[in-house]
Order: sequence, then structure tokens, then C-alpha cells
Amino acid sequence: MISADLTDKRTIVTGGASGIGLGVVRTFAQNGSTVAIADLAGDRIGESAQTLVDEGFDVFAAPCDLRDNDSVVSMVELAVERMGGIDYLLNIAGHPVTLTAIPASDLESQSEALWSEVLSINLMSAFRTAKAAAPYLRESKGAIVNTSSMSGWRGGGSSTPYSVAKGGIITLTKELARGLGPEVRVNAISPSYVHPESTNFPLRWESVFEDCEPLPLGRPGTAVEYADACLFLCAGASFITGQTIHVDGGWSA
Repeated sequence: MISADLTDKRTIVTGGASGIGLGVVRTFAQNGSTVAIADLAGDRIGESAQTLVDEGFDVFAAPCDLRDNDSVVSMVELAVERMGGIDYLLNIAGHPVTLTAIPASDLESQSEALWSEVLSINLMSAFRTAKAAAPYLRESKGAIVNTSSMSGWRGGGSSTPYSVAKGGIITLTKELARGLGPEVRVNAISPSYVHPESTNFPLRWESVFEDCEPLPLGRPGTAVEYADACLFLCAGASFITGQTIHVDGGWSA
């Protein structure tokens, strides 16, 4: 675990109510930032926020449907009203690949509705939040971190629309870095396998660890390890922008 002084910093984390997103919320809050949890309305976002508040962290729920631009704009407005601005935007939300598992070899079974849903959550949501938050990030000279995937680099994964969306994140990150610089830095992380304890959807433990055996580090990453990469890109990487950092246990080696 790495650390940084985020006192007086203001952070939005999409998908922050569970999984890797919740790990990012906790890491940034532990380091002193006020954090808005942007996730779907419901019990989970409220419970996650309250748990962290009870632990003494400055965190609040900012319910949002990332598929809807008006909802995104309202979420950003709420966050700015509560925090007075935005320093960091962490786009962690995504549609789990396990819920959209239709490979390219089964092209005939892929519907436009599925593609639209996956692209909206995994790609367009990052555009929507960046657009809404851009004026505040320019003012604070802040940073954005998006979330790609190893599937976005190589393709050939279990879900074609998911791989395409995550590949799009890599290019979106470059475009945003050019468009928002020099005031705002924009980078992405590219995770590989995620430890089952760090996910919010069911996985077979055995299969995850078997898949990780060929990796140089031989195991899946944890939410804390992915959050540490986000923390570095926000607080410590002052001359890095437009890059996608592999946080993958050596998968890309």
C-alpha cells in the first residue's frame, strides 16, 4: 500500500459502491480526500458510504446512472455542491465481462442491444463523466484515471463488446489527455485478473487462480493494488499523461 497527502482534495469514484471501486474510495479517503461515491441508487451505495463514514472518513453517496447523461450531470453538480470542486475523477465503473460472455466466434448471437449496453457502461460513461467534470478539473489542475483491461489490448477475450469498449478506453484516454492538457492529466489502468474477494459478482475461486498460474506473479490482483496504481497516477505522476498502465501481475510481459 502506498500513501499520499490528499488533504483538501476532492474525488469522484464511479462504481465506488463495491469491488475495485470501493477499494479506490477507501484508499483515497484513507489518504485524506473527500470522496463522492458515484454508483446506482439503492441499498449498496448507501451502505458502503455509511460504513466508511462510521470509520471516520469523509465520504458521501452520489447516486447516478452512468448510462444517462442527465444523471451524470446531476451527480457532478451534487459532488461540486458538497465538495466545492473536483480534483480527481476515477472512472472505475464497468459491466463485468462475466455477464456479457459471448466470444467473437459466436458473432451471430451478439445483439445490438448487448453492444449498446456494454459500450454505454464501459466506454461512454467515461466520456460522460469527463465532459461533465472537465470545467472543475481544469480549474483545479486535476487528474482523471480511466479503467481499461487486458482484453482491451489483445482482444480475443470472452466478450467481444467488452474488449472493444476497453480498447476504446485506451484511445479515449489519449484523446482526453491531448484535449484537456496541460491543465488536466488523463491516464488509465489496465487490470488483469481480480481477486474474488475484490469483486461484486460470483466467480469460482479455483478458476481464477488457475488462470493466473502462467502470470509471472502467479496470482490475481487485489482492490488495494489497483487502488494504489490510481493513487500514484493522481498524486504522484506529475509528468505522465495519455498513458495506460498495466497493473496485471506481468500478464503483458
